[in-house]
Amino acid sequence: MKKMFLIVFMSGFFFSLSAQELTLFSGFFDYQYYQDDTRIEKSEVHFLMQQNEETHFYWKRSRTYSAISYSSLGISIISFVNINKNLEPDGTINDYKITGYFLGLISAIIFSIKEHNYKKKAILKYNSTFDEPKTTSSVKINGKFDGNGLGVSLTF
Repeated sequence: MKKMFLIVFMSGFFFSLSAQELTLFSGFFDYQYYQDDTRIEKSEVHFLMQQNEETHFYWKRSRTYSAISYSSLGISIISFVNINKNLEPDGTINDYKITGYFLGLISAIIFSIKEHNYKKKAILKYNSTFDEPKTTSSVKINGKFDGNGLGVSLTF
């Protein structure tokens, strides 16, 4: 029984830890992040993304595109309000007035898609760090041979 317990105890050191991967879900206003099955805040995800240089690059790029997307959407809304406020006396709209609205809307959509793609790249790169096989052991086996004979020492 003691030998069985020792074997089970010693073999536990040779297994790697389980991964805690991130998952991204789109919410109504913002994204929702989960680490395994628990929901985590955006600030925690930001901290996790800073641990690796490549994931931090993708994460920073997605935040930049998010800011550009929101500002383009704001420009589009301001242009729409300006169009409705400053109609021509006959009720028509000049082409140059509506151009700002459509450019703002199109750029908001494009940068929103790019933001989502960079968020996915950052999370996939973060998750790929757990896919690499890592066997860590806190037990070191040393062989010893001297005048007294042959021996094996275990170091914890």
